[in-house]
Amino acid sequence: MAKREVELTLEVVRATLPKSHTKGVSQETIDEINRLVEDPDYGEAFRENMITYTSVLSGKDTWSLQMYLDATKFFSLVSMGDSQAKAYCKVFPERLQSRLDRGEGQNEIAGEASRYSGSKLVNAIREQSQVPFHLRNQGASQDALNQLLYLMMNARSDVVKVSAATAVLKETRPPEAQRVELQVGLSDIAVEQQEKQNSALRDIASNQRKLLEQGYSLDEVQQIHVTRVHDTVEAELDE
Repeated sequence: MAKREVELTLEVVRATLPKSHTKGVSQETIDEINRLVEDPDYGEAFRENMITYTSVLSGKDTWSLQMYLDATKFFSLVSMGDSQAKAYCKVFPERLQSRLDRGEGQNEIAGEASRYSGSKLVNAIREQSQVPFHLRNQGASQDALNQLLYLMMNARSDVVKVSAATAVLKETRPPEAQRVELQVGLSDIAVEQQEKQNSALRDIASNQRKLLEQGYSLDEVQQIHVTRVHDTVEAELDE
């Protein structure tokens, strides 16, 4: 059962690759990938890295899928604690044997491993690994926000609508860095008023959800809070 959970299919691998690299993917390639995934030492890391960093192949027709798999395996092994030379020998055992047949030793193998580690493909994967997770997944975050907006406008349940609206307010709140810039450009009074408005909006969303759960209709809830917000603004202006 565990094996089926980690295995990759032809369709999944093709979906993760740039279009320029999907044609060369065969079932034999998938079988090789799954053999690597099953390795107890680095299989899990290889699987995640192989799926995550395929964007490095975009616009790089000279980098074949096999080259990408080799580089990903090398990167995964090094990330798991292997030395460059040890990882290189695991990825390219035939190259190791060739050097041994020529009477060459560890120094030559270590040098070749170091050059491979500094190759453009391995460096591209290494650079991708340093991109923060939230930036690599901006597309998925936007899809999630779009779904919340859809539910806010179209859900049949009023509770779902208010919950979605609350989530949208939370996820679109400006980061702290932007709030600092706002404080520099505005007076302390203006900043305080802005914070009061933000707090009031959050309170309204929370109270609306409670009223809906008590059985009030959405129209009744909206009328109650529109009146309260209007009175609050009027009071603040009078002050």
